[in-house]
Amino acid sequence: MLFKFITILVTVPLIFGQFQKPLDLYGRKVGSCPPYPNVGICEMSCYMDFHCPGLQKCCRTACGGTFCLNPVTEIRLDDLEKPGSCPNPPKGPWVCSNRCGQDSDCRGKKKCCRNRCGAMACVTPEENENEILF
Repeated sequence: MLFKFITILVTVPLIFGQFQKPLDLYGRKVGSCPPYPNVGICEMSCYMDFHCPGLQKCCRTACGGTFCLNPVTEIRLDDLEKPGSCPNPPKGPWVCSNRCGQDSDCRGKKKCCRNRCGAMACVTPEENENEILF
């Protein structure tokens, strides 16, 4: 019975052409979620990308909930590492939840670095004098 329900849940959207782009083997759509939006939604409104309409992805919020959002990038630049190095964690208040997962999640020249409590955040990098820029 459960197998039939899951089969229907997966095949019905495909039959009606809800997805404009193919899913990978894990049900993920192309693109990436914004770094943990702070929207105050702490409930799970989706579990996988295929629960979301069109190109939207199932994204986590800062407090652990999920909801459907448009992807921020069409193709994730997983291997892109921005120039510079992560500075020593600053003193003062900090956020203890991840705001990024890698440099490509950060805008402009900012890098994704650990803060004092170990969470990842977008920060202005220190410039490396010996770095070769292409």
